Amino acid sequence: MKKQQAQQILEAISTSDYDTLNFLGIRAYGNQGRYHTRTACITNLDELKGKCNPRLAMNACIVEDIGCPVCLKALEDIASA
Repeated sequence: MKKQQAQQILEAISTSDYDTLNFLGIRAYGNQGRYHTRTACITNLDELKGKCNPRLAMNACIVEDIGCPVCLKALEDIASA
């Protein structure tokens, strides 16, 4: 993921611009616990694949539920690089 795209995603998340997230092809993943706590992971982050994304659960989340602190930190690191 490139710096500019990471910045766009962070801005869209902070302003709840879900249309932009969908346009950018961002996908969320998480079980019902992550759905209820709004801590879904971003599955498009290659930097975190296999480390953060909870792929053993049934997906119950959509982009409105993104909020995993590990994913957001990775986005911030990419955006500020």
